Amino acid sequence: MKQVATSMAVVLVLGALTISHGAGSALATGGSTVAGATPISKVIQLLQEMHTKGTQEKEAEATRFSAFDQWCQDQKRIKTDEINAGTMKIEKLTAQIEKDTAHINALTDRIEELEEDIGRWQKDTKSTSDVRAKEALDYK
Repeated sequence: MKQVATSMAVVLVLGALTISHGAGSALATGGSTVAGATPISKVIQLLQEMHTKGTQEKEAEATRFSAFDQWCQDQKRIKTDEINAGTMKIEKLTAQIEKDTAHINALTDRIEELEEDIGRWQKDTKSTSDVRAKEALDYK
């Protein structure tokens, strides 16, 4: 903004100098006369073109930045939603793992109880078989 103000001041000073040196008609007709353009009018014209070009580039950059800013906001929203969905899935799966771990522990305890029962039954079957074998010998 300061640069634009400085450029405008330079244009005004150069315009005043041109008018004071009798080249006012060159400025009034857009910088060209029948005899040719003066160096000062050329400088003024270049400064005006530079100002116009700078303004156009500024507007183009503002448009590009606006589009980029919108893209950034969209990406932030998308990534935040994905993170929240992932966090919810992690919590759900963690709860499922804890539930399944408790179920596994309960079933493991039940398996151990049943193995103890099987071991006891096998001992009972063996001792019963031994008793019957002795009784069979006694009977004969």
